[in-house]
This record gives sequence, C-alpha cells and structure tokens, in this order.
Amino acid sequence: MTLELPRLTVAFAMFCEDYNPERPTDLSHMTTGIGGWTADAPPTVNLTLALGLWNAGGSGNVTCRLGIQRPGEELVYLGQGDAMVNDPGEMVLLPLKFTLTFEKAGTYWAVCEFDGVKLVEVPFTVSADPAPAFRQPHG
Repeated sequence: MTLELPRLTVAFAMFCEDYNPERPTDLSHMTTGIGGWTADAPPTVNLTLALGLWNAGGSGNVTCRLGIQRPGEELVYLGQGDAMVNDPGEMVLLPLKFTLTFEKAGTYWAVCEFDGVKLVEVPFTVSADPAPAFRQPHG
C-alpha cells in the first residue's frame, strides 16, 4: 500500500489590507500596490498575503517558505512554517502577515514555496505616481 502525500494546488493568492482571520474568505480589501512613493520617505507597509490551497493528495505535513523579490534583486526568504493537511479536498487557508519597507519603486514579488516547490508568485507594485482615486458612482 502506497501512502499518498499532500499535493497542494492554488485556489487563490492575493494581498489584502485589514485581513480578518475570523472571515478567512472575505477578500474584499484586496490590494495590488501603492502609489505616491518617494525616496525621501520610503513607506513601510503591513501586508497580508492571503492564500487558499486545495489538497489534491493525501494527509501529512507541508513546509511553507515565504520570500520577497525586490526589483532588480534576488529572492530572499523571510521565514518558514509547517502546516498539517488532513484530508483530500481540504482547503488550507494561510494568512501570511509581514511588514515590508519599499526602498524603491517597481514590482515586488511575494513567493511561496511548499515542500521545495514554488507554487505562488504574487506581484505588488510600488509607484511614484499618485495612487489612483476610487471612482464615484454616477447619480
């Protein structure tokens, strides 16, 4: 009898502001970046990378590593952790919270590796242009 190990597939991966772990699938505060960057005051931002992963395999432990690739630099891993996956078809929700200072404008990439396999790459764009304004509803 062969034991099948967990095999994760990505259901969703995005950055969220004000992520609430009591409502893990509420992704209404999704963000893709910030505007108004200046070299005089590089912003430091609290981010949550919300991941939803389906287990398409068996039960077992998986190791996750979170890394950041800054514009023009190599990937640097910030940390790692383990999660237990119990059942085939189970959805694993991982809110990965971290704080990052954006030293330059450009596209930053969050990278998640599970058991040595890179599964998630999510961009976060930092621009010197003003942040776009929300559209006002037409009355």
